[in-house]
Amino acid sequence: MSNHITAKFLGFVYAPIPPDIFTEKLSMLSEKLRKLLPRYDTPSVDGIRINFNDGLVSTHREQHSKMLYMVDAGGVWGVKISDQGMSFSVSRYISYEEAIPYVKSILDVVVEALGITHFSRVILRNINLFDEVPDTPNRFEDIKDDAYWGRQNFGTLERGFLCNGASTRHEYFSNDHLTQVQLASGIVLTGQSPIPQNEWDIWKLRGGVPIQNKGTAQLLVDISGIKFQAPFNIPEKQNNVSEYSWEAVKTSFDELHQIINSVYSDITEE
Repeated sequence: MSNHITAKFLGFVYAPIPPDIFTEKLSMLSEKLRKLLPRYDTPSVDGIRINFNDGLVSTHREQHSKMLYMVDAGGVWGVKISDQGMSFSVSRYISYEEAIPYVKSILDVVVEALGITHFSRVILRNINLFDEVPDTPNRFEDIKDDAYWGRQNFGTLERGFLCNGASTRHEYFSNDHLTQVQLASGIVLTGQSPIPQNEWDIWKLRGGVPIQNKGTAQLLVDISGIKFQAPFNIPEKQNNVSEYSWEAVKTSFDELHQIINSVYSDITEE
């Protein structure tokens, strides 16, 4: 099977930790992880408060809580830890089988340090890039039905415009409402980054946000999945959590990996 993964993300959402307790434990947590992840930063998470007084609206920015960003020496692994969850990012292709033991090694430290007892969901996301077929604009290598995935051409916009959009953004929900899969596509032009903008901060800690320099367009296919611990279509159960165990977390990751891998196989050519 061909492989086009340019970035991988894994997420783990746990029961919220009081911000003041989380902030107190940041130094201890960073010290425990420093050998594996020597580069780190502790940015503040800012928000905007809206006030209504005498019919007037005013806003001001306020600091909510700290986060811990950490990156390994080679810039391959990045970890973002907050008082509500953590995410892992991988800057190059690493197989799922290789990634999972590393995730466990970090998670074991975080669970013990922060006293995590319950979790609500896990997330797995692969961002794939497909090169344009040489001398054939808007057709892409190793992908089925590439005209569907690519840019749409309209007579009015054929001259004087560049299109960096694509045709697909779909969400799928399992019948038991415990799994959500999102499939999205886009076109990455020269000088643009395939990395989602909300992840640029951890890439900057790596040394910089990668820019596409192929000289031709690439098709980006973003496949992500979320495994919930309670049906998300029932309001009174949406905030339910499960008792933490690595076995339960890994089972959820394994299920998402199987689904995302199968979707990738469905859209690619052998």
